Amino acid sequence: MSGVLLAEELVDPMLVAAFGPAQPDIVEAVAGVCTDALFSTLGPDVVAVLASDRNLVRLVAPWVFDLARGLLVLQRHGPKELASGELLDLLSRHQLGEHDRARFAETVDLASTLTLDRVLEHVLGPGACAKDPHANALAAPWLAALTYGHRVHIALELLRLLPAN
Repeated sequence: MSGVLLAEELVDPMLVAAFGPAQPDIVEAVAGVCTDALFSTLGPDVVAVLASDRNLVRLVAPWVFDLARGLLVLQRHGPKELASGELLDLLSRHQLGEHDRARFAETVDLASTLTLDRVLEHVLGPGACAKDPHANALAAPWLAALTYGHRVHIALELLRLLPAN
C-alpha cells in the first residue's frame, strides 16, 4: 500500500547534515522495510487508516522513524552497530572533546537502556522485554535495526540540545 510512508519523511535531517543525502534507491528500500514493519506489527486495517491520514503515523507508530534511522546508519556505516562514542563522533563530525564524547556516550547508553522497554512493548506488545530476545527477533526481523535507530535518535537529540559553538 503506497502512501503510508513517504520516503523523504523517513530521512532525519540531522542524518543528512552529518552524512549527506542518501541515495534515492536506498531511501526507497528503507521506506519499503518500514512499510512492511508497519503491516506486520499493526495489520492491514490499521495501516489503511494510517494511509488515509499519514499524520497519525507519528502517534501510532513513532518507532518507524527510529527503524529508518537505524537502517540508514547501518547502510552507510555498517554492517555492525557503532558504539555510542563512535556514533557521537560520526554524528557530530568529530567536534566533541574526548571527555564530552565519553560522558555523552554514557548518557546515550543509559537513556537507550532505560527507554528500550517502551519501544519493544510498543512494537511487540506488553512483556516483550521479558521474552527471549531470539523470539523477539524472529517476530520482528528488523528489530536490531530499530533498537540501533533508537540509540541513534537519542544521540541525535543529545547533539541537537547542545549549545551552539
